[in-house]
Amino acid sequence: MKTRLYFALSLLSILVLLNSYSYAEKPLSEKAERLRGYVQYLASDELEGRLAGTEGNKKATEFILEQFKKIGLLSVGNVYTQEFSVRSGVNLSPKNSVVFTKLIEKPGLPQEMWTKANKTWTVSNEWKPISFSDNGTVSGELAFVGWGISAKDINYDDYEGVDVTNKIVIILSDSLDGKPIDSRYENYATLRYKISNARDHGAVGVIFVKRLSDSANIFYPLKIERTIKNGGMVSIQSTRTEIAKFFPKDRNLYPVELEMRKSKTPNSFIIPNTKVSITVDLEYKMSPALNVLGMVKGTDPSKQNEYIIIGAHFDHLGWGTDNSMYHGTKPMIHYGADDNASGTSALIELASVINAKPLKRSVIFIAFNGEELGTLGSSYYVKNPIVPLEQTIAMINIDMAGRMKDNKLFIFGTGTSSGFSQMVDSLGVLDTLTIIKNSEGYGASDHSPFYGAGLPVLFMFTGAHTDYHTPTDKWDKLNYEGLVKVTGFVDLTLRAIDSKNTKPDYIKTGNNPNENEGKELTDKPKGYGNVWFGVVPNFEENKQGLLISGCSGGSPAEKAGLKNGDIITKIGDRTVKNLYDLSSILKEHQPGDVVMVLYIRNGKDMSTDVKLLKR
Repeated sequence: MKTRLYFALSLLSILVLLNSYSYAEKPLSEKAERLRGYVQYLASDELEGRLAGTEGNKKATEFILEQFKKIGLLSVGNVYTQEFSVRSGVNLSPKNSVVFTKLIEKPGLPQEMWTKANKTWTVSNEWKPISFSDNGTVSGELAFVGWGISAKDINYDDYEGVDVTNKIVIILSDSLDGKPIDSRYENYATLRYKISNARDHGAVGVIFVKRLSDSANIFYPLKIERTIKNGGMVSIQSTRTEIAKFFPKDRNLYPVELEMRKSKTPNSFIIPNTKVSITVDLEYKMSPALNVLGMVKGTDPSKQNEYIIIGAHFDHLGWGTDNSMYHGTKPMIHYGADDNASGTSALIELASVINAKPLKRSVIFIAFNGEELGTLGSSYYVKNPIVPLEQTIAMINIDMAGRMKDNKLFIFGTGTSSGFSQMVDSLGVLDTLTIIKNSEGYGASDHSPFYGAGLPVLFMFTGAHTDYHTPTDKWDKLNYEGLVKVTGFVDLTLRAIDSKNTKPDYIKTGNNPNENEGKELTDKPKGYGNVWFGVVPNFEENKQGLLISGCSGGSPAEKAGLKNGDIITKIGDRTVKNLYDLSSILKEHQPGDVVMVLYIRNGKDMSTDVKLLKR
């Protein structure tokens, strides 16, 4: 009996082992194992999402620098790092204040004899600034303007019939998850749009209150803003409970909101006998951030002073910034395994490959910092190049290269030099990859500043996914053998560019979607509706308006004469302070419309007419 039982258990054990083996993960190649090791550290809990200016980002910097030196890369201009400053935190100074003054009616007495009652709110209790509020003090009467929307396309205007000039407006925002309660308002739900619209109607300040929901008394968090440093107006948020106390008895907030939702019509009004003075003073902590550089010197003395730059950003979102796609209430690390521990790991591996077998020309490897805050590191390098840009012949960027499917590799910038398109096609055949091309040189990654500075560029990318900018972008979801293929392809591309005796020429690309297979992955309409304007925003802070880095080739903006360094201040009679102002204005226009653009160039006010085209 014992013998039979032993035999049965042994057989069962063998079957379990065989079954486990059949479903075991296929062993990785040596290169894939090495790449996985880099990603696992960069996307670890220890580094806390690598947000520029944080301790985790500093650890990532030290790790990359250690790898570069271990490989044997030379310094670039006697340095391995390049320092610039980033906003790393936002705090509330003691100057923040909100004081209401309400007149208490005394029947039978003239208004000047009514009693004044002051009510002071405590910051972080009854109110809190919005992250992108301007600093300053504003005072004025109060007005309630519903959802704060003016939308011709749905024939809805909360400002119709109410004059809010020099007033502070109370606006309903949406629930914590940001989803509007009415689908008609989908394009008008953002706080930035509502601030812009309030400013266009003459208001001097905004108080946001959440609509009736479970999160009605929960504040939006103060956090670092990626694409907008100021909203062009003093803007705060209040608890629903406290702001409701100032509504008149015959127009209480709760029944007014219910009626608006039921009737789907505006219900805006001046709140009588009430004024408010608001002071917002946000203090920004500035911290150093470092680009990490290394070089492999070229073997041909006549070509050594010509350089090819290969780059990848290593920063990510930390615990979440305004660019996060995560809507949960519990703070979580945004690991950024694909974005862009994958590209950084490929960069380190490429450094080793090129160092072992150098090119005729010198190759500079740059791990960029601050990309998620608006391509800050790459923009800084372009403005402060360690080797002259005139001696740099091309730039290749790797960003989100870890999710290859079906052997597909998306390559952008194939139209930035006359030989690039045919070159990547040929290399794709050699490497058995399916290449999906896009000719455009501009894009939301670190190649864009280099292209704006007149260099041909290529951008390698393996596709978008639902983990993008969320805490679920983790190391165990990457295709490491696919990342090996990307690394090998970039190596072939570098050698193909280097094989030519002449420098690749530079072409100003157009932006026609019909010419670009795969374009929908990265060039979705950016909130501009169905019109094409064609400017490339510069995310450096500028109080005067929207600073631009250039224009897409053949775009309406380029045809109208706009250039790198121009500051757009108005479109028609609408003020432009930031990218979101531009977006909301363009939504109201149709292809064929001609808009007058006011801008500043070299300190001089200028204007031009721009004829909008279909996107």
